[in-house]
Amino acid sequence: MRIAAAALLLAGPAMGEPTPPPEAGRDERAIEIARRMLDAIESGWALARYDEAPRVRAAVNLRGGDASPVGLTGNLVVDRSGRRYRLDAAGDVGPLTLYVEGAEAALHVPSLGQYARRPAGALAPGASLARSLTAELAAARARLAGGYADLAYRGEEAVHGAASYRIEDAPEPGVTVSYWVDARTYLPRRVHVARPGRRDVRIDLHYGPGPRPARIEANLEAERDLQATIRPGYDGSGRASRFHAVIRVAGGGEFTLDLNLDWAPGVGPAHFRFTPPPGAQQVPFGQLASGVFFAAAGRLGTLLPLVTGWL
Repeated sequence: MRIAAAALLLAGPAMGEPTPPPEAGRDERAIEIARRMLDAIESGWALARYDEAPRVRAAVNLRGGDASPVGLTGNLVVDRSGRRYRLDAAGDVGPLTLYVEGAEAALHVPSLGQYARRPAGALAPGASLARSLTAELAAARARLAGGYADLAYRGEEAVHGAASYRIEDAPEPGVTVSYWVDARTYLPRRVHVARPGRRDVRIDLHYGPGPRPARIEANLEAERDLQATIRPGYDGSGRASRFHAVIRVAGGGEFTLDLNLDWAPGVGPAHFRFTPPPGAQQVPFGQLASGVFFAAAGRLGTLLPLVTGWL
C-alpha cells in the first residue's frame, strides 16, 4: 500500500470502467448512496481547494526500529500543471535525486558520481499528488449516471457506533470493494478491498466534530501484516497539511512517519531540470537503480516496502 495514497484518503469509489448495462441491472439504492457519499466527500473534505494549488511539496521523515534503527528523509515536489516531479531522498536511501520532466527521467547519485537517464514511462512518484480529486469524483458521478450494475446495496450495519449503509463494488474480476457509509452524514466510515491471492486492505475513518477524518486506521492483510494509525492535520482552507503515522509490521517492529504538505512551494521550472555536474559519469539507468535498491534493501529490511511505496 502506498502510504501517501492512504494518507490522502479516497478520491471516490474505486469504480471501474464498465460498458453501461441495461437499466434492469441497476441497484438504485446503492447508486443513490454512492452519489450522496461523493457529494459529502467533495464538500466536507474541501476537495476543490486541492485543485487550486499548481504545485505541492511533500516532506517525509520515516524512522524506526529498536535493535538497528533505520530511517530516511524525502522531499517530493510536484508541478501539478505539467508532468514534472523531483524527489530528493537521504538517510538510509540515497542521497539521491530523481527528476521526471516531460518524457524523460534522470536519476543522480552524488556519492557514486553517477547519473542515468531513461524515458519517464511509469516513473511517476507524484501521481497521487498530481491528480485532480474533483475530476475523479465527476468521472465517478458520470459512471453512476450511465448505469452501474456492479454496485450493490448490502444492508445496514453499525461501524464505530454509527449506523452505516454497506454498498459493494466489483471494479474488476476477482476484486471486491465494500464501503460502509454513515447513514446520517454519508461520509465513508470504512473501506475494504478484497483481492484473492493478493493483499486485502481495510481502511477505517474516525471523525471528530467536523466532516474531515481525525484518525485513519489502515490494515494490510498479507504474509507480513501491516497496521498504520494515521492522524491528519488540516490548514485553514481545509486541505490536509500534515500526517503523523505509527506503522507496525508483523515481526518487523514499529516505525513512525511524519508527512508535511506545502501547497504553495516557491519553486520554478529550473527545480525540475537535471544538469549533470562536472565529472559525473553516465551509466545505464537499470544498473544505477538496481544498485540503489540493493543497498537500500540491506539497510532498511522490513522498512523497504514502505520506502518503495513512496519511490
